[in-house]
Amino acid sequence: MDIAVIGAGNRARKYLSCLPDGVRVSCLVEPDPLRLRQAAHRYGVPSSGCFSDAGDFFAAAPPVCAVIVAAPDRLHVPLSLASVQKGWHVLLEKPVALCSEDYMSLLEASRQAGVHVGVCLEMRFHPYFRRIKELIDMGAVGTIERIEHTEHIGPDRMAHTFVRGLWSRKDNSGPIFLSKCCHDADFLLWLTGRTPLEVRSRGALETFRSDSAAPARCIDCTRTGCPYSAVTLYRERGEWTDGFDVPEGSTLAAVIEEELRSGRYGRCVYNCDNDVFDTQDVEAKLTGGISLSMHLEGTSLREGRSTVIHGSAGTLSADNWQIIAPDIAEDWSHLAQLPLHAGADRLLTEDFFAAIGSGRAPLASLESAFQAHRLCWMAG
Repeated sequence: MDIAVIGAGNRARKYLSCLPDGVRVSCLVEPDPLRLRQAAHRYGVPSSGCFSDAGDFFAAAPPVCAVIVAAPDRLHVPLSLASVQKGWHVLLEKPVALCSEDYMSLLEASRQAGVHVGVCLEMRFHPYFRRIKELIDMGAVGTIERIEHTEHIGPDRMAHTFVRGLWSRKDNSGPIFLSKCCHDADFLLWLTGRTPLEVRSRGALETFRSDSAAPARCIDCTRTGCPYSAVTLYRERGEWTDGFDVPEGSTLAAVIEEELRSGRYGRCVYNCDNDVFDTQDVEAKLTGGISLSMHLEGTSLREGRSTVIHGSAGTLSADNWQIIAPDIAEDWSHLAQLPLHAGADRLLTEDFFAAIGSGRAPLASLESAFQAHRLCWMAG
C-alpha cells in the first residue's frame, strides 16, 4: 500500500515509525527543504515523489491509497478535503478543525467520496486509559453521575509548546483547550457514551505574561532553578529537541546554541508573544444527567492527568498511573516512560491501516470524534 505524508515534522515521524508491514511512503509534501530532503532519505522516497508545495502534489495526483496529514492545525481541513476529493483515505492529526462548519464540510466530503478519515486520538488506544474504560463498562462505579478531570500540562511541554512554540497564539493555531484537550474530551465522551448539552468555560493568561524585569532570553538570565529555563531544558537536559532540524555539516549541539541565542525557543517565558490561556476551567452537562468538570493547568510543576469518576456504586480515581476503585487497586506506572504514548501511537496507526484495508471505519473515526471537538468549540 503506497501512501503520502503531508508534513515531515515531529508528529509525522512518530506515526511513520509505526507503519505496519506492507505500507510504503511513496510521496512526501514538506515546504521546508531541509526537512523534505532528510525525510526523503530516511524513508527512501525518490525525488519524483517529493513536493515542496501541496498544490503541486494534488495536481500530480500520484497513485496513493492514503495520506497522513500532520501539517499545522489551520491546514488540516483544506489538505484533508483535497485528499478525500482525490479518493484517498486520511489519517489526520488532531484537532480536526477550528469550527463546526469546517469539520462538517470534511465529514460530508469523505462520505461522498466513500473514504475514511481517522483522527489521531491516542488516548483511546493507551493501555492505561483503555483499562479505565474497561472498568467503567464492567460497572465498577455503577451509573456515572459526575466526572472531574484535570490535565497538568507540565513545565517543559507548556514552555516549549504553548509559550515559546507553535501553539502559543490563537491566530496561528487555535485555543489551547482545543489544541491540548480535544483528546481528553474525546476520552471522557468515549468513556461515558454521552454528548454535551451545555458548556460553561472560564480561562485566563496569568503566569506567562510579559515582565520587563526579566531578560529577553534565558541564556542572559542569572536566575537559578527556573523550571522554565531553555538552557536547562535544551542544552543541559537535551530534551524536547526532536523538532530541531540539524542541517548537513552541523550538530544538534550547535543548533541548540543558535536557538538559545536567536531562536524562538531561547526566549524567556515571561517575554514571549503568547496569548493562549495558561489555565482554563470547563463545566459541561452531558446527556444522561452526567456533570463533567475539566481543568487545564499550565502553571503547575507536575505533568499528567487525573480523573475522578463518581457513580451510584462508588468512585474510581485514576492519578499518577494508579487506578483505585471499589475492590480495585492497580499500578500502571511501568507505562510511564514507554515511547509512543506507551505504544498507543502504534496501535492507532495499525488500526487505521487495518481498517482501510478491510473496508471498515477506523476506531477513532472522524464521525466519532465530532462531539469532543464540539465540546471544545463550546468551551472557546
